[in-house]
Amino acid sequence: MEQTKKSSVKSSLKWTEILRALADETRLLIIYELLKHEATVTELSGALGIQLYNISRHLKILERCGLLEKRQKGLNKIYRITESIASRFSENDQILDLGCCKFSFKELDKCT
Repeated sequence: MEQTKKSSVKSSLKWTEILRALADETRLLIIYELLKHEATVTELSGALGIQLYNISRHLKILERCGLLEKRQKGLNKIYRITESIASRFSENDQILDLGCCKFSFKELDKCT
């Protein structure tokens, strides 16, 4: 019984970390951009008009909570949304359904 309770608490903490990461508008914009295609830090910086340092900081947060993954290609790190999170998006990539809540990306089209 004690083991089940601990794993449930640990699972809740992971969702808390994900929700905290998604509470930032810049990180939502990064997720939205990566829905379109995988990208490097430089590409994200150019597309969103945000300094490289700030993009890198946000990418680390998103990667740490399991929303993003990266791969090395030459000197570049290429970021993409993890498969487990990508599978939670609606067909047209406008709604992220986490089960506990939904994030709508419809309004972000107007911001980018």
